[in-house]
Parts: sequence; structure tokens; C-alpha cells
Amino acid sequence: MAEVSTEPLHIKTSEIIAEKGEGPWYEPLFSDGRNNTGLICDLPGTASDHHWHPDFDEFWVVMKGNIDFDIGDYPTIHASKGDIMSAPAGKRHQMMTVGDESSVRLHISKIGSNHDNKNDRSSTIEPFPDQTEPPNMLHNTLPGLIEQMGEPQWVSSVIQNPLNTANLIYSAPGTPHNAHWHPDFDEWWTILQGELTWDLGEKRPIYNVKQGDIMFVPRGLKHYILTHGDENSFRFAITDSKGLHVYQEGDEDAPPPRE
Repeated sequence: MAEVSTEPLHIKTSEIIAEKGEGPWYEPLFSDGRNNTGLICDLPGTASDHHWHPDFDEFWVVMKGNIDFDIGDYPTIHASKGDIMSAPAGKRHQMMTVGDESSVRLHISKIGSNHDNKNDRSSTIEPFPDQTEPPNMLHNTLPGLIEQMGEPQWVSSVIQNPLNTANLIYSAPGTPHNAHWHPDFDEWWTILQGELTWDLGEKRPIYNVKQGDIMFVPRGLKHYILTHGDENSFRFAITDSKGLHVYQEGDEDAPPPRE
């Protein structure tokens, strides 16, 4: 398990991808105390090892390229850059990179998980679950959610389980997010579209983040988020499913934020 950072992290995945090249490779990123995260790069035509996890839902964000996901015995799902995929606990999953370029996916996996549980895909394909809205859909696309939810501002909980709550937040340029802090859990975001800033207070620099970047803010640090530029922003926010109390300025019962 990687040590959980007590300081903010601004991870520029585009720089990691450019530096490490076409693959295959794996780059561990950080732990938030519940999950280990990392980038997985595979060459075209390469399939991952098939496996399943008995005690947690694994999910991914496609950062580059095109990937076919076989989850359980459902039909193959084709995912591309910006898509969010989820494999429920107990469901076998395998990923195949398709097309002419390498793929990169961000994985979010329970600390201590392994790939030892194997079973073959059935010869009989079962229909997809009868589900048309989040949370916990196998496949989430930004265009599909826009069609359902409309124009910004909105928040959609796309992952909700005992380990994590993951919200997709769609904001228009100039839309602020009220300054607040979380006293008992770290929060982090993957930027799927647009440009934003994270203001963590007068004693810290302002972080300018853009598509592909990951921003990690440790517990207790007050953060003010603003969408900039001419493009709507999508940010994928991962939080502790149990520690959802959010303190805001003016809350007299709030413990003070750290500096």
C-alpha cells in the first residue's frame, strides 16, 4: 500500500503517458486509504488477465485509446476516452485494447486486492442488467449522461458502494463550487473535460488543472473549485462513502480547516 499523502497532489497524467511511451507499462499513483490507484497502458491487441474480486466493485476511467470490456457474461462493451467502467463484485472482467493505438486506463482498486480469482467466460451471453440510470451502471459515457441530465450545473452519483461514492460533476465556465472541507476523508478528482482551479487558501498556491489531470486534496484542507475558459468542465470526484459530511464557511459547528 502506498502511503497516503498529507499534502495536495497534482498529477499530470499526460506527462506520465508521454514519458513512458507506448507500453506496456504500469504506473502506481497514490492511495487514499481505501483504494490504490494507477495507470495501466496496453498495446493494441493486448488482453488483460481475466479475474474477479469477491469483496469490492472495481472501476476504471479510460484515459486514452479504445478498450473492449468483457464483464461477467454480458455482451462486450466498447469504451473510449472519458468513459467510466465498473465491474461489480463477483463479476469476472477482462480488458482488450482495440484499434491502432495503445490504451491507458486509470484503475481504482481496493487496497490488498489481487488477481487470483479466475473463471472462464460462459459460452452463453446473458442480457445486460435492466438499468438505464446511475449509480453503478457498467458503462457511463459523458454524452449519454448529458442526454439524460441536460446542461450544467449538475452532479450524478455514478459509483455508490460500501467503499466509495464517485460523483461526476458538470459545470459551466465561471461556475464556483463553495469553499468547504472534509475533516475525516481525502477527496480526489480526475478531470475529464475543461480547465479548473483549486484554491486551497492564502498560504498555498492555486492549482491549475486540465483534462487528464488528477487533483488529490487531503482531509481537512479547505478547497474552492472554479471552472475556467470557454468549455464546460467534467470532474470525477471520489470520496469515502461513509464520511460524507461536508463543512462550509459559516458553519458554527465545524472543526476548523487545517492550513
